[in-house]
Amino acid sequence: MTVSDGTPMSSTDTVPVAPDNPFYKISAVPGKGYGCVATTSIPRGTRIVSDAPLLSVPIADYLSADISTAFSTLSPTQQALYYSLHSAHGQSEADWPRQIHPSVVGKERQRIEEQHAARTATSASLTSVFQTNCMEMGAGAAVFTNAARFNHSCTPNACFTWNAQIGRETIHTMRDVKAGEEITLCYVNMEHDKRLRAWELKHYGFVCGCEACGDEEDDKSFAFTSAQRRLEIQDLERETHFYRGLRLDEGTKQPAFVSKLLRLVALLQEEGLWCARVASVFFDLALVCEFNGEYGMGVAAGDKALQIKRDSQGIDYPEYAKYAAAVERIRIKGGAM
Repeated sequence: MTVSDGTPMSSTDTVPVAPDNPFYKISAVPGKGYGCVATTSIPRGTRIVSDAPLLSVPIADYLSADISTAFSTLSPTQQALYYSLHSAHGQSEADWPRQIHPSVVGKERQRIEEQHAARTATSASLTSVFQTNCMEMGAGAAVFTNAARFNHSCTPNACFTWNAQIGRETIHTMRDVKAGEEITLCYVNMEHDKRLRAWELKHYGFVCGCEACGDEEDDKSFAFTSAQRRLEIQDLERETHFYRGLRLDEGTKQPAFVSKLLRLVALLQEEGLWCARVASVFFDLALVCEFNGEYGMGVAAGDKALQIKRDSQGIDYPEYAKYAAAVERIRIKGGAM
């Protein structure tokens, strides 16, 4: 990930260059170091990045030895490219807890100790670069050279996904992006409140200054409205999570279950999300409608799920075929009535 708090780049950082593409360039962004800026108007649902892993750690222990082993397989050019990525080292010891709870043992304790040492060190390391830039990849994580160049926002206009079917990290725009607008991703769970998001972002070495992280005391601000929405999203997630997926048939028997899903999807879209998370809620709504014999509504919800799934992850994403098959099944049932 690139620096997002205005911290001057160190002498080891190089000016990044975007891959040859028709969508964006890497430019200096006021208060953020470098960022990816649209060179043209980009419609929602456009895949702007399809990135192969530079370095991957397949098991989620993320120990320094595992990262070192993966790094040793890279060519000298690839190793130099790895070290050209931003590192969130140089953080103050005072900003972090001084002790690890005694119940944390084994590899988890080792990982915490290694990552703490990396983030508070005076120079970049394999571990500091990895923890600043890695993205989930299956059961582990990987560093993707081009995807790592996108800055964070708690109100992003793009989303990223590991697509195992094509073996690449993809980035799609979540809304129409104007030429000259910075393209951003969200590094954390968007439903979290401002305080928790700030803690999570400390691991990347910056304080977010997006509109959702503004003054929540001002009831006319976007930050205030966003905070209220995110709290309600958390509540609805807690109330519906147990009954989604494999327990969806039980969910249909719960009072106001459908209305809660409808409210959840409305709030997520009001927050500007057009991603797989929203698609999954529409898909569950489609299946609930099928269960209740409301096939017309099921098809409408299913088509919405397919559209968002396609726009946020692509038709080559493994789950897309499952969504499409279910929607077609509901469509056929409706036609037989």
